[in-house]
Amino acid sequence: MLESGAGDTQEGHACPRPPAPREYALVQHRYTLLEHVGDPHEWRFTWAINDDVTLNSTCGFCHRTGLRLTYEVIRGCEALWICQSCVGRYPIGADIDGDQMSPTAARAYVHGLTARLKQQTCKDIIHRVKDSWSDADIEEVAVYFDRNLQLSPQRAARLFSTLVEMGEETNARVFEVQTRSNAHQQEFGELAEADRRLVWIALSPQQRRRLASLGFAPAGTLVRRPPRMALRLSAPRMPALTEAASINPKRKL
Repeated sequence: MLESGAGDTQEGHACPRPPAPREYALVQHRYTLLEHVGDPHEWRFTWAINDDVTLNSTCGFCHRTGLRLTYEVIRGCEALWICQSCVGRYPIGADIDGDQMSPTAARAYVHGLTARLKQQTCKDIIHRVKDSWSDADIEEVAVYFDRNLQLSPQRAARLFSTLVEMGEETNARVFEVQTRSNAHQQEFGELAEADRRLVWIALSPQQRRRLASLGFAPAGTLVRRPPRMALRLSAPRMPALTEAASINPKRKL
């Protein structure tokens, strides 16, 4: 895991210390910039990305917690690690070999780096398990992921149970589990209760709602439904007709 050098010095000048906890009281909601950040345009990407498989990282811009991915940005001798939301929200400076990039181009470049890193992280975890855990099922999981870059419910259950046995701190949400097809949905439903609970952790809210509607949610699991929007009908643009209309109306005298 990468670490920032926010406390280092440059040319004999001490860098500003990280903000005190009381400064976080200035945050009204999770997307509000902390006061010490200043103008986001003054910061620049270093292209370093931290992939925290324990989901315990924090954004240095908005103090959002429970993050997997954070991106290093610098301003002079200061360095912060920021979340994907802040990357997409603010015009952070960027260049490659001295060539300046627009905010749109920088976000697209970050997106590509992120996708490759996430896939590589998952692949590294699976192969580390395979190398230290002699099991034909794990060998098959590794082959499947290399081909599909995702896990089927059955293979996810096998991998997650092995990670638990090994005492790994990897969060299951690091992996993507296939549930779009009817076959994969049925595969999930046929898992043992304990295995369904393991795989459930890795599923998105949309996946959970779909599987719950099929009766496959683990026992005792509460699935939140999205709030319904009240439909407000606008007033009619034309008044209602009070009498039948005719094709050739007669002129009234």
